[in-house]
Amino acid sequence: MGLIASDKGSGDFEIVDAGVYQAICQSVIDLGTHKSKNYDKWNQLVLLTFELPTERIQIEKDGKTKDLPRVVSRRFTLSLAETSHLRPFLESWRGVAFSPKDLEGFDISKLLGVNCQINIVHNVVGPKTYANIATAMPLMKNMPRLQPENPVLYYSIEEHGTNIPSELHDWQRNIILESREFSDTIANETGQQNEEWGDHGDGPPVPTYDDSDVPF
Repeated sequence: MGLIASDKGSGDFEIVDAGVYQAICQSVIDLGTHKSKNYDKWNQLVLLTFELPTERIQIEKDGKTKDLPRVVSRRFTLSLAETSHLRPFLESWRGVAFSPKDLEGFDISKLLGVNCQINIVHNVVGPKTYANIATAMPLMKNMPRLQPENPVLYYSIEEHGTNIPSELHDWQRNIILESREFSDTIANETGQQNEEWGDHGDGPPVPTYDDSDVPF
């Protein structure tokens, strides 16, 4: 059924400069359900990762040096409630508010491969400076839509269970493994995949696009 948002109640690389960039949504990753440190509440989290085609980095992989786009990501609670951060982020990206029908359940796997512009701001916390995604916006008129250069990744605990993509970084995998879903699985380990998750294949294909003004 996809990864549904609804209104129902670090490395040694230099950080990306602050500014506005064309970006492509390269991955949508379900991080599982975690308890808030500030509130006594459990929330399902999702990580959106974006390629920045104009910002390049040299990566050593499989004995070869590859020139690839830099990537940035932002974590959200999987909710389209009025108080959520995900809803205004996506509405700004779409350039139009969600309809009441959309708010009943929006499959965010539709974001995969979709272009946008993102505004990156720098936040200083103690001795460190972080490059954070503040907002997303539609492409300007006549800007070309680009294809992602890295593998497009989609992971949903409900759909894929323990089959975590091998391409994820260790810090991403560790957050997933710390989720309530994986803690429950370990506690009830029977040597087989949790029956509630099942096996629903490798995720949706990369979407295709028309000339609509609304990107998703």
